[in-house]
Amino acid sequence: MIRYPLTTAQAILVGGLVMGSLDILKNIVFLSYQGRPWTYVLHIVASGALGREAAFKGGFPVAMLGLLFHFVIAFTVFTLYYLASRRLETLARHPFIWGPLYGVAVFATMRWVIFPLSAIGWIKTPTAVLVDGILTHILCVGLPTSLIVYEIARRTPVPHGGVQ
Repeated sequence: MIRYPLTTAQAILVGGLVMGSLDILKNIVFLSYQGRPWTYVLHIVASGALGREAAFKGGFPVAMLGLLFHFVIAFTVFTLYYLASRRLETLARHPFIWGPLYGVAVFATMRWVIFPLSAIGWIKTPTAVLVDGILTHILCVGLPTSLIVYEIARRTPVPHGGVQ
């Protein structure tokens, strides 16, 4: 049972684990239906730091490194929204508006800023894969993040007229 109010660390732990789990599980399930092993997506994540060839030759240990990288990113993404919601009340009050927009912003940042700067580099991507990525980030990243922040804000008394 979760007890409110949550500390900032507890909120980030819960939010990062929930959102990060939804995101990675969606991708693992989706790719497994395409005949890929469950570790495939984790090797893709690890390839951002190690390069594609080294990541896919690294076996299970590199897949676990990819899982670690994924959750570092997930906690960072959740933390940014959570901390911003402490300053911009509207982020906590309107999760169905800001969550999807945040998901799209995270996708765009990853796709067009982070990937090109990483060892992955620029990847030509079919439209269907882009649409899937955007929808995944709306439904598995942005909305869960904003709904968790909304619920935390709703249950946490905030001094100075904050969200209740």
